[in-house]
Amino acid sequence: MPNFPKRTRAFAVAVSLFATISLVGCSTSGSDQDDSGVRLGIIPIIDVAPVKLGIDRGVFADKGLEVTTQDAQGGAAIVPGVMSGDFDFGYSNIASLLVARDQGLPLKLIAIGARASDDVLDDGSGQLMVSDPAIRTVQDLKGKTIAINTLKGISEVAVRAGLEKGGVDPGEVTMVELPIPNMVAALESGRVAGALVGEPFITIAENAGARPLPVSYPAMGAGIPFAGWFTSEKMLTERPDVVARFTTALEESFQYADAHPDEVRRSLNTYLKLDPKVAESVRLPVWGPAIDRDELGGLVTLTVDAGLIGNGDALDGLIEN
Repeated sequence: MPNFPKRTRAFAVAVSLFATISLVGCSTSGSDQDDSGVRLGIIPIIDVAPVKLGIDRGVFADKGLEVTTQDAQGGAAIVPGVMSGDFDFGYSNIASLLVARDQGLPLKLIAIGARASDDVLDDGSGQLMVSDPAIRTVQDLKGKTIAINTLKGISEVAVRAGLEKGGVDPGEVTMVELPIPNMVAALESGRVAGALVGEPFITIAENAGARPLPVSYPAMGAGIPFAGWFTSEKMLTERPDVVARFTTALEESFQYADAHPDEVRRSLNTYLKLDPKVAESVRLPVWGPAIDRDELGGLVTLTVDAGLIGNGDALDGLIEN
């Protein structure tokens, strides 16, 4: 698990950077202190629980921010919303942000939203589950079909990494898109041999008899950041003080969630319809908002290897140097 205090120090540097930008912005374009409304494009998954909890506890309101959220299916839908100004901030997997930046979209990562665990067989955000008793190892996946939520995104990058570490050429496995809520049924029916799912579907799959294989987000690297909060360069230029306050509120929300897992679990049913027993037993993601170039470098390399981006230049644009 990442060293949270170290990340907090690095995060403070990022906040300081935004605060510096804020001072410059105020001196050149007037005050945006009264501009308190912010709109978030989010994916209704467990990863965003700290922000939901932070909103409910008034963490963002204490920073003078009036937050509204709108659900979306994934980062691919949220990126255009942030670019158009419909959303001020968005949540997405970082592979999709690298692809967007590689295509020239002026986006900036402002905080890490979730990290992989340190156990390739126990990750709450992305774990391959199988039901067929004949599939015992990664090698047994050769010639099989695996369900992921979207191709050309973080799920494909993670599955490729796990297969390669298990000695399987990703080209020997077929990956297909399937809505995550449909994956457990697809496993049970034999429609697919494996499904990369996050909580609560990992627990639901386990309750149906499925078990994990070491193809997961940690297969990309223990503690590797895979999702984050982002905004547009336009937002950073025009409302830097809002970005600084939002980023500080994010940090406080993550710290509170990290210290109060029981409250996080209770908050899940404010936006997810979970069986209470499932909410009590799901694996929570690893949180730690600090952006570290070296950590992201590993994900960039895997994203290049998967053929989603041409080279690592996209990272230079995505984060502050």
